Amino acid sequence: MEDITQAHNPALPEFWLQKDPDSAFADMRHEKAVHWHDEPASDWFPEGGRGFWSVVRYEDVVEVSRDQETFTSENGTEIVDMTPEMVHIFGGMLNMSGAAHAHHRAIVNRVLTPRTVEALSDTIRVHARRCIDRVADRGSCDFMQDIVGDFPAQIICELLGVPVDDRDRLVALTGTALSAYGTAEAYNAVLEIIAYAEQLVAQARAQVSDSASFLRKLLSAQVDGERMSDHEIAVFFALLVTAGIETTATSIGQGMYALSLYPEQRRRWQEDFQQLAPRAVEEIVRWVTPVRYFRRTATRDAEIAGQPIAKGDKVVMWYTSANRDESVIDRAWELDFSRAEDRHVAFGGGGPHFCLGAVLARKEMTIFFDELFTRLPDIEVCGEPERLHSNFVNGLAALPVRYTPA
Repeated sequence: MEDITQAHNPALPEFWLQKDPDSAFADMRHEKAVHWHDEPASDWFPEGGRGFWSVVRYEDVVEVSRDQETFTSENGTEIVDMTPEMVHIFGGMLNMSGAAHAHHRAIVNRVLTPRTVEALSDTIRVHARRCIDRVADRGSCDFMQDIVGDFPAQIICELLGVPVDDRDRLVALTGTALSAYGTAEAYNAVLEIIAYAEQLVAQARAQVSDSASFLRKLLSAQVDGERMSDHEIAVFFALLVTAGIETTATSIGQGMYALSLYPEQRRRWQEDFQQLAPRAVEEIVRWVTPVRYFRRTATRDAEIAGQPIAKGDKVVMWYTSANRDESVIDRAWELDFSRAEDRHVAFGGGGPHFCLGAVLARKEMTIFFDELFTRLPDIEVCGEPERLHSNFVNGLAALPVRYTPA
């Protein structure tokens, strides 16, 4: 029998072309907890790499996530190795650890608060209605391109003060940055986003108005007397738009597809939307797992589930596998809004790097599905989805739907 590690190598672009990569991860989980994967040269990474450990079970992903002393983020969260400058550009605080990460996160937490998100509710609802109403009279459309496409982008752009005329380009750059995550093409896209953000930050600094825009609040926020520099804010801007646009669109699009596969869950939700919404949104995020992985680097010799890990080794946490781990999550393959608890790692496995935008993502999803069920109550998937070819984002390029014209 061929070794599972060789037959199922997520470092290869062709791994992500198979119809059901989840089954490949199930094979890996059933064989052992930790697998070594080589990084041969490929279309995505022409120079190849030095290989990495894949962590595929729930409990081990949580352990690695929470132990930043042993498994650090500061060498990058992408599979591919990068220069220190690229590591900084690609993730900002995402690729920090220890005191530096805690300091930056504390500043952002002063500004991106639950109150800030709640204040966006009306704006989110306006954009949800606009996205749905523009195709309501058609009777059919592409859910991803025609409805969801720019919904999360408009919210993030409103938050960050991005002019309307600039938003299409920003959305396109975000798609490149995430679908080709870790490649030279993605790096150049992120550089362009940061250059644009630096212009916006400079404009915000020059404003005489104290209207308390999000960027102006970031410029003035401080912890222990220290503020983020303009460049650091621009890098955070790039992180927020890349994390907040594509991943939320992925969760909504794949969520719609999931509801088509489990119509009884959809029926329950539509009959009691507000009561079931918190549980439904959390379960959709688990089932979808919009971000497939993040990487860590071992700071010392260690073990994961009995597997020796050498200092300097790359360790990749496959969230997409952990969220299907049936040894921890009963009937993990199913969408089930009656689960007793929300056990998943779609926002990270806990620890200091838990997703900063989780509150905003939940709010956007709740309001969007509320408007969708109200305005197009019989909307249904009428064809197979077209998946993005990406090892990082579990996104859809297209999803055909039909409905009674409104």
